[in-house]
This record gives sequence, structure tokens and C-alpha cells, in this order.
Amino acid sequence: MARIDFRPVLGKKILITGDVNTGKTRAARTVLEGLCGLDFSPRIAVVDLAPEVPEEIAIGRGLKGVGGKLFPQGWPKVAYFGTLLRPPRLSSKSDREALAIAADNRRKIDRLFAEFQSSGRDILFVNDVSMYLQAGTAERLLGYWRSASTVVANGYYGGKLGTGALSARETTGMDKLIKAFPHNLRMPGKPLVQFLSEL
Repeated sequence: MARIDFRPVLGKKILITGDVNTGKTRAARTVLEGLCGLDFSPRIAVVDLAPEVPEEIAIGRGLKGVGGKLFPQGWPKVAYFGTLLRPPRLSSKSDREALAIAADNRRKIDRLFAEFQSSGRDILFVNDVSMYLQAGTAERLLGYWRSASTVVANGYYGGKLGTGALSARETTGMDKLIKAFPHNLRMPGKPLVQFLSEL
């Protein structure tokens, strides 16, 4: 594998998008570990919004591997903010129930971003950012990380999880984020090493 120079990531706003199981979290983890390897971990915060997906539900719906965490294993100086979130589409039987679960998730996520804002960290990784957009707005989300000099976020942008009111709201929010981010990596797409070399 080609050696990757991660320094061009600094000062950038990068959004990684794709359908389920396209390598979004893996790409974000590669960048996270790359910056930690350059001794930036005291400046890094991870806001992890990946939901807890029971394995039997994921397997039953043919979505094994959905909801991967972005835990900074081996990098104790990274500030990690996570909480228990439920996957609205996979744990509900109706649009109404899914929207109620999403609203509860949003309240928890608001608290996580408040913790990030108090952390003093300026390099932010957000895992599964689309979870917030199921009940929150892109505008509020962008406001939460205005103080960050560097943002690397990934989010679901696809069709495998179905349609409905929640999915439509999420897609609209992701469209706004894609327009707001100067650098977008669609998965699967160009190799990460190539994307980073073009920053």
C-alpha cells in the first residue's frame, strides 16, 4: 500500500459518504490513526454517532456490518464522545415510531456536541453524521463545529436502508452537508490515498 501523507487533511473540511458497507468508517479511521501517528491526538475529538445495531436484526435484514464505531483504539489522548443511540429504521415498525426514536437520538447527540464544544479540541471526527439529520438540521450541525479547524465526517447516503419520511429528511440534510463541505469523498470511489493527495 502506498504511503499516505495525512498532513494535507489539517485545516480542511472533509465529508465521506456512501451506502451501507462501503468503507466510510474504515476511511475515517485510517485518517484518524494517521493524524494520531503524527502526534495530533491531544487536539483530536471523536463524536461517534454510530447506533447500537443488534446483530440478529442486521443479519436478518442483510445489513451485517452496519453501524461501525470509530473508537480511537490505542490513542488515549483522543477525546471520545459517544452515547447509546438506536437505529430508527431498524428498530421500528412505522414511520411515526422511527421519527420518535430519531428525535430522542437528536437530544442525546446535542449533548455530545455540547461536550465537544467544551473540550477545546480543534480537530473533529464525526462518525455516522447522518444519524443527526434524521431529526436535526444541517444548519445546526454545521454550527456545532464552527470552532473546529479540521473536520472529517462520514455519513450514510444511499438506498439500502429504504425510504420513508425519515429517509427523505436524512437525504435532504446530507445534500446540504455535501454542498457545505469543500471536500467530498463518495464511497466506493477513488482510493483514499489519491483523494488525500489531491487536497
